[in-house]
Amino acid sequence: MKTIFLAAGRSTRMEPLGDKNFLEFCGEPLIVKLLKNATEGGLENFIVVAGPHNQERVENILKQYNFPAQVVQQKNPEDGMAGGVMAGLEAAGEGEVFLLGGNDAIDPAVYETMVFEGRAADGSILAKKVQTYFPGGYLQTDGKKIEKIVEKPGEGNEPSDLVTIVAHFFCDAKMLQKHLSAQDFKHSDAYERSLQTLFEEKNFTAVAYDGPWCAIKYPHHVLEMTEFWLGQLPNEAFIHPEAEVADTARLRGEKIYLSAGAKITDNAVIVGPCFLGENAVIGTGSLVRNSIVGRDCVIGFNSEIARSFLAPNVSTHISYVGDSVVDEGGNFGAFSCTTNLRLDQQNIKVKVKEELLDSGRQKLGAIVGKNSQIGSGVKILPGRMIPPDSLIAPNTVWK
Repeated sequence: MKTIFLAAGRSTRMEPLGDKNFLEFCGEPLIVKLLKNATEGGLENFIVVAGPHNQERVENILKQYNFPAQVVQQKNPEDGMAGGVMAGLEAAGEGEVFLLGGNDAIDPAVYETMVFEGRAADGSILAKKVQTYFPGGYLQTDGKKIEKIVEKPGEGNEPSDLVTIVAHFFCDAKMLQKHLSAQDFKHSDAYERSLQTLFEEKNFTAVAYDGPWCAIKYPHHVLEMTEFWLGQLPNEAFIHPEAEVADTARLRGEKIYLSAGAKITDNAVIVGPCFLGENAVIGTGSLVRNSIVGRDCVIGFNSEIARSFLAPNVSTHISYVGDSVVDEGGNFGAFSCTTNLRLDQQNIKVKVKEELLDSGRQKLGAIVGKNSQIGSGVKILPGRMIPPDSLIAPNTVWK
């Protein structure tokens, strides 16, 4: 069996953040976390589909983390998911193939279930059981047999409570390739159309899944992914032999991980779940809780980091960063802060590609692009985006 992993997307919906494949969660890039997760579920023989824009970096990262995979290129990014799948299929050849999206984090045990049930039919499709409407593809089934896939039917028009996750098993790779090659890749749903023809001709099983799942589509989804990977940490606190914890510092709760070179100074408090990357420094009197603090970050005196994701090399000083995502090199000057709650306590909306979306979150701080400098005394309103390399003048209210 071959496993195709899709990593060729340009992450355009992720602005002001960069390529989501390379965001570091608990010390490893997302692409590595997801590939390792798949191996735990018994998947093997990986073919990673990259794009012209990120192939070299994908190859370097897989080499750095010693992960064995063949990297192939989707030559035309305009061909979307269908083009990525086709590039993977051309490399896979004949036989069984497992297709994984580059967004989804799930319990790896379900992969074995999918292969077992899929081999009793022509394949299997993983579907998350949802309680509220999700803007994705829904499966219409007759028992477990899939009859139809309905893309974004709209709230109230769902054919079932099963939303597709890009974890698809096919007993015959050539069968999928044949149907996909008949599609016009100019259509954004070309891959889904090929699935529909397969469902009409063959017997595909829906594998219902009610375990943990999160996917990154928009920048604020990084917070959900942060919660997922923090939840995978061992319950017992891990302190690397080369980490330093001052006698007056406090570690509270479970799932706390201190990497090599991490340093927690006097009267700082770490509340789990929490991950501190290599050489991260937590300054005197600071509080870090339910967060990922990346390598080489410096959380200066009297700062609070709450339920946030901090990429490498972020720094703060007497600052509050709550429910926020901060890309590499971001700096918060003294007395600067994010705000994360509307006064009317309604869900916070975010602007993605000129479209205003409901984040589904009552608490959401800022999404800060790479190398942005936040001046002293700056206040950032809830759900605001800050472009990469921004220079925000002191005492500004970022609206």
